Amino acid sequence: MKTAKLEKLREQISAIKSEIVEIEKARLTTPEIEARVDGFIQEMKDEVGREILGAAGQLTSVRHPESGVGNWSSVRSWVHTCPHIGFAMAVTLNPQAFRALALDAARKTLNGERQEHAVGRFELVAELRGKQRLLEQDEEAEVLRLEESGMDVLRRADADPAVVLGLAA
Repeated sequence: MKTAKLEKLREQISAIKSEIVEIEKARLTTPEIEARVDGFIQEMKDEVGREILGAAGQLTSVRHPESGVGNWSSVRSWVHTCPHIGFAMAVTLNPQAFRALALDAARKTLNGERQEHAVGRFELVAELRGKQRLLEQDEEAEVLRLEESGMDVLRRADADPAVVLGLAA
């Protein structure tokens, strides 16, 4: 048997649990997504700076002067062994186009889903878990009160065992 008080507590617990799930699976906010894309572009620029421009030193010496080829064959060979460099170079040469493409794809992925700031997300979940714990303690107190008055009350299948056993948080 349930009472109105017990039913209300269980509804509140369910609502908080749902809110926690929504927060945990929420996407980043648009400014955070933009910052990630900008950070990725910078990583690609740094990659090009380290790898491609570092290899340019090979072009300053002539290994086979009679061929007129210089060291292009060694540079070409190096680029073939590092295929990711082509992508990094493309991003570096046209960062605005890459940014526009990435942000457009991100907006499509969001598709109206909930967005939540990364900073503060864990604190919000912790706060909600604290409220949930208090509600579950109230629920357990109500269950015990009803049992003492002779009523047969079922606990929720997902009730926190620590709360049911009266263990400290």
